[in-house]
Amino acid sequence: MAVADHASFIGASRKLALSPTTVTRTIKNLEAVLGVSLFSRTTRSVRLTTEGADFLARCRAAIVDLDDAITVAQGAATVPRGELSITAPVVFGRLHILPVITELLKAWPQLNIRLFLTDRVVHLVEEGIDLAIRIAPPQDSALKMQKIGEVQKIFVASPAYLKKHGEPQVFEDLATHSLIEVNEYAAGYSEWRQGGKSGFSIRVSPRLFVNSVDAALTAAIEDLGIVTALSYQTHQFVENGQLRRILTDTPVSVLPVFILFPVKERQSVNVRTFVSAMKDRFMTKRYLKAYPT
Repeated sequence: MAVADHASFIGASRKLALSPTTVTRTIKNLEAVLGVSLFSRTTRSVRLTTEGADFLARCRAAIVDLDDAITVAQGAATVPRGELSITAPVVFGRLHILPVITELLKAWPQLNIRLFLTDRVVHLVEEGIDLAIRIAPPQDSALKMQKIGEVQKIFVASPAYLKKHGEPQVFEDLATHSLIEVNEYAAGYSEWRQGGKSGFSIRVSPRLFVNSVDAALTAAIEDLGIVTALSYQTHQFVENGQLRRILTDTPVSVLPVFILFPVKERQSVNVRTFVSAMKDRFMTKRYLKAYPT
């Protein structure tokens, strides 16, 4: 498990306070007993094989059961303790996951949390993550999911841009404006959709394609044009007057926010405590929509 977590024999040896030789020999002995290769090794990387990933998942499940048994025996089954690992999108994690984590760590001194902020899809089992926050319907059917809320996709621009170029009155007016799109792969033309699957779309030619929401919003604040983003991403800038929401009468696209768990992962007290705290945050932020329990 340590070698997989660090993708490194040396990293595992440091975590376990063992020599690299001991860790390497132990893995080789385990592979000999199992009759399979658990890792694919090169001079630059250590990666799990398919057999290794499956074996790792079963090992983690066994360790969770053992930890639960120890916790129950110690009479602390209802107290958050030990380690909880979480992954979330960068902006959402910074704005809404980190504040929740901060409060949890203050409330529970025996709890430790690892937070991985990334916009890529993380494979929970392979990377040793307890839960993930995903915005939009998840595609991985091997994971259990719990919906905790919703966010809206909206359009914003700077007051100075709107004063100079005029404010679009209907969705189709966007085609005549300077647009900013968060999409690192697109070029030339793009399709902007609003109102979900039952809504409508137009073909546009954004002036700027960028792979960062923060960069796109910064460009909009600098009067470059109109950007489409999620409600929680734009809230701060709309509140302080740097951006203004437009097309408020246009039906919005609503995206669900899910917490995902590995199928074999039971909801430990750590997970339950975090989920409860996230639901509370959705209920107290008006630009986030809580999902009924």
